[in-house]
Amino acid sequence: MNDHTENPRLGAASAIGAFAIWGVLPLYWTQIAFVPALEIIGHRVLWGAVLAWGITLYRRRRSRTAAAVTTLNAGGGHPLLLRGRPAVLLLINGALVTVNWLVYVWAVSSGRTLDASLGYYINPLVSVFLGMIFLKERLTALQWVALALAVSGVLVLTFHVGVFPWVSLTLAFTFGFYGLIKKQTSLPSIHGLAVELLPVVGPALLYLLFLSFSGTGYFGRGGVTTSIYLLGAGVATVAPLLLFGIAARNIRLADVGFLQYIAPTGMFLIALLVFREPVGQGRLAGFILVWVALGLYTGQNIWRRIVSRNRRKLEGHRGQ
Repeated sequence: MNDHTENPRLGAASAIGAFAIWGVLPLYWTQIAFVPALEIIGHRVLWGAVLAWGITLYRRRRSRTAAAVTTLNAGGGHPLLLRGRPAVLLLINGALVTVNWLVYVWAVSSGRTLDASLGYYINPLVSVFLGMIFLKERLTALQWVALALAVSGVLVLTFHVGVFPWVSLTLAFTFGFYGLIKKQTSLPSIHGLAVELLPVVGPALLYLLFLSFSGTGYFGRGGVTTSIYLLGAGVATVAPLLLFGIAARNIRLADVGFLQYIAPTGMFLIALLVFREPVGQGRLAGFILVWVALGLYTGQNIWRRIVSRNRRKLEGHRGQ
């Protein structure tokens, strides 16, 4: 299926599918919670890279086979490996996404899914802040209020819960910077992931081989089910990214941004209803402040979109 053709229904379904998978992934990782987080990340990097490169090379070959002209389409028109500044940016992104995955898997395995959920709730507001700092994007008054409320939520969590929410902030900022760098690269999402993971595949493979030869690894030794879950870490990594890439090409970015709240909401409900993690008044107050901030931010985006659409319609009528 060609994911480069605009198809709003396909885009919306793909976005919902991607964020739903990310929202329920805590259920997947808890099945192997006894496996050290670093070993899980090793398998996630290794098998994710194998799958991402397999898809990238398949798309490239298909593009060359289908193209009757010298210029390839977006799926295969990029060099396999980049040089210079783009290569450095993707190298940094590989480190960022690896740290993000490590903290996320550790948080879920340690019974801190609520903290992970909060991190991904904060992430859109972190992205706004980074856009202001690095891309010179201007914030509206309401966006400043939303950011202030989000910061207040973090402060409430710090002082009332008594623990600095480093898990949430690490997840929010690593993924925020990841998105910032991603915005400055032109590679399709899967090709970009393949290149990003390339520098960390070697260390991951060496670490997994060390665990295997020392007899301390779980792959192949912890039972068939455990090995399948570790092998499936690559699919769990790449599948939602594939869907996300399809969504980004078929629906507006604003719609993708709105639907992304499916993921942290899923994490929050799983932590609350399945894992029975304690919320507490202090933590709930922090969450509420962040939710209000997101409500203001999202509401303004929807309002501006409606106003812009009505203005275009009015201008269209005047031009007739």
